[in-house]
Amino acid sequence: MCAPGMLLLPVIMERLEPKAWMQRIKWAHIGIQTGIVGLFLTFMVPTACAIFPQKCKLSIETIQRFEKDRYEEILKNTDGKPPEYVYFNKGL
Repeated sequence: MCAPGMLLLPVIMERLEPKAWMQRIKWAHIGIQTGIVGLFLTFMVPTACAIFPQKCKLSIETIQRFEKDRYEEILKNTDGKPPEYVYFNKGL
């Protein structure tokens, strides 16, 4: 997700730094770099979320082992017949 910005930013800055206007504003380089990376992330985060699956499945045994309260809640909501897997959205 962040690789394009991190890979292309050094190339972009190498091209911009020799310019006369960039030599005059050396104090603004960090702001320019942050803005460029932010611009890349604006487009790459939705692209990465579209390319990589956001749904994940978790076996009920794992929930039983690590999340006992959630397992009890699932048992209560399913009348004692829990599903084999629980699907959820990983999100960001």
